[in-house]
Amino acid sequence: MEDRFFKYALIVSIVLHVVLFVRIYIERREDILSMRAPELSYEIQKAEPAPERPSVVAQEAMDIRDVPDPGLNISVPDMLQGLIKAGAGFEEAFKMYEREPERVKGMKVTKEVSVPVIQSEKINSPSYVTYYQIVRDRIRDRAYTNYTRLSAGEVFLSFIIRSDGTLVELQVLEQRSTANDFLREVGLRSVREASPFPPFPKELDYPELTFNVQISFQYREE
Repeated sequence: MEDRFFKYALIVSIVLHVVLFVRIYIERREDILSMRAPELSYEIQKAEPAPERPSVVAQEAMDIRDVPDPGLNISVPDMLQGLIKAGAGFEEAFKMYEREPERVKGMKVTKEVSVPVIQSEKINSPSYVTYYQIVRDRIRDRAYTNYTRLSAGEVFLSFIIRSDGTLVELQVLEQRSTANDFLREVGLRSVREASPFPPFPKELDYPELTFNVQISFQYREE
């Protein structure tokens, strides 16, 4: 919204300045045209007839209004109309440079988001493996949607889920993450949006469990 307001303000400012300059120019032109060259009077003394020749003084005394000025042949309405049309085209010119962040026109980009399995040293039951797969799939789906910039890296997250599926704690493990700040925020937001998770199955008789996931963001340009 601020960019659009700036565009319109710029157009209005340009048109107002041009109208002001044209008005000043017209007033100055009228002042110049109202000026007449000083008339020189002289007394002709009788003398011997001499061949007539053009009088330089008479030529200097010509009214400047009789001399056409090709540079002043300006149609003000036509000029303003052209400026208004040019100003209306500014918005289209700005739209040429509007694009999604880091997205290049005419280039096909393929996003890849993966959440590989991280083996747990404490629990290896089939119920845990199945539940962990559900958690990873939901996080991967949200991460793919939130992945809107062409950045690459890995985010390592650790969080706690209660037995009813409620997300309790969430943090980025900085020492194991290689992604930039944008991708780290995408990882955190994706886990939050994926919650609440399904309740624990009966085989997972725990009040809460800690899960670790590694989200890998990659893209290919074609």
